Amino acid sequence: MDWLTLIRISHVIGTVLGAGATTFAEIFYLKFSKDGEINPLEHDVLKIFYQIIRLGLVILVFSGFGYLILWRLNFLGPQVFFSDRFIAKITVIVVLLAAAFAINFRLINLKVGSAITFVSWYMALILGIWRKSPLSYPVIILSYLVLIVITYFVLEFFRNRISSKPK
Repeated sequence: MDWLTLIRISHVIGTVLGAGATTFAEIFYLKFSKDGEINPLEHDVLKIFYQIIRLGLVILVFSGFGYLILWRLNFLGPQVFFSDRFIAKITVIVVLLAAAFAINFRLINLKVGSAITFVSWYMALILGIWRKSPLSYPVIILSYLVLIVITYFVLEFFRNRISSKPK
């Protein structure tokens, strides 16, 4: 197996772990918060999801650096490094890292942070798959920001709907 294949597999695994664990963390958080509190067992389950999200992020970042090193060693030109899709993906990953640190150190509200991370993981997944994106950087980032706002309100809708149900 060559280096590119190993890095590609790692990158996909990191993205899948992050996007999948984020999805299930949101689903289980909504389920666990039905009674208005999260008991110790539920907290432990959510902790496992958050650890998987962190693992996915670490794998994604390191494999991303691996891509950069390999591309540079292969003398790929500016069409790779300055494509709108590539720069947008780097921006999304930087925002994802910043949100992870901000949530961890309680610098932003968990509700806002969860919307940012949820959309960021899926945006990274989509940008990784959609190789020939015809969209420009501003369009991608504007779509990303709009999706974060929409996701925040959708998650709030479900949180309010669950908390207002009779017990």
